[in-house]
Amino acid sequence: MEKRKPENVGVSNPYALAEVMLKRRIEWSRVGDPRKLLEETLGMSYEKLFDPINDSPLYAGLKYQPKTKSLERIEIPPTAVGAHRALIEVRATTVWVDPGDFFEEGAELTDPIQGGVANCYLIAALASVAWARTYRIAQRTRATDASGGFVDMIDFHKVGKWEKVEVTELLPMNSPSNTFIYARSSDPGEIWPAIYEKAYAKWITNHPGDKPDITRTAFGDPVGAAARLTGLTPYYYLTSAHSSNSIWHIVRSNCISRKTFNPMVAWTYSSGEDSPDKVKYSDANLVANHAYSILGWQYANNQKYIVLRNPWGWKEATLNVALGCWVAWDAPYYGGPGFWRVITMATHDGIFALRVDTFKKYFARFGLVKE
Repeated sequence: MEKRKPENVGVSNPYALAEVMLKRRIEWSRVGDPRKLLEETLGMSYEKLFDPINDSPLYAGLKYQPKTKSLERIEIPPTAVGAHRALIEVRATTVWVDPGDFFEEGAELTDPIQGGVANCYLIAALASVAWARTYRIAQRTRATDASGGFVDMIDFHKVGKWEKVEVTELLPMNSPSNTFIYARSSDPGEIWPAIYEKAYAKWITNHPGDKPDITRTAFGDPVGAAARLTGLTPYYYLTSAHSSNSIWHIVRSNCISRKTFNPMVAWTYSSGEDSPDKVKYSDANLVANHAYSILGWQYANNQKYIVLRNPWGWKEATLNVALGCWVAWDAPYYGGPGFWRVITMATHDGIFALRVDTFKKYFARFGLVKE
């Protein structure tokens, strides 16, 4: 087990960022050529978008340092153009509205979708918790006046204690179309992932009001975020320190019937240049410096796989992936009634099963939280 914590894991969701720039919601599943639309909107070839070594707009606020092979935080200059400019200008047109209900049904692993800010570490952790420890995601509400005002209370764990944060359900939207800028749910009309993100922004910035700067949640520690959401103990692992088989068995030891019962996350190298294999992320349809949820494991055609989810709810890996369906027993981690959940890998929902030796090449580290 490795103790050093990451600090700058993060990349913006290009699909959400394109919507910010175009000021409208896009049904990506209905777009004939999503790659072309991204290229035209973000001003860079698709192959170069997913590695900060190319100065991609998805990594606004980070600068790759070739000598140290690390990512350094930088200020986005006021003279920035393109996607960088859109992230600055959207603050001036933001309107705060209540766009839906906290829950439509309940917390599901596919609900959290990352927005235009580079906080994949948080959204991946949120999905992992919703998957493995569902009851940690809850709505707790109190009235604030006699006319029907109310707030939700979200708590986060830090230094051995829970700290409580109250927020209303007003969320920042892109005017004039009132489309989401930041986190949203895959279920129309549901807003719990956005409420958690807003509360997290208020908590980490000590904002006294109800309209925190959500861009301040950019870049962080995926395992640390899971620990703050659950109060469980964090554990970190370097992929380079383990064989492919060892990695697979670590994942399996935190699963029941192929599904994680301890929330797990993984993240890629800061650049393909940092990988011992000098990988090119576009070859695998993966993303550098990006956090993913680990959902469980798969064994198919005599091959070992790790099942992951991209918090964008889109863009699954294409290199050495399992096809068909993944079946896992979906039940509370402590036991009790459950059901066999069948996930079709061909569906565009961000979920894919990656062969474990390929996982080792492209992912720098992974981790989990548990008692």
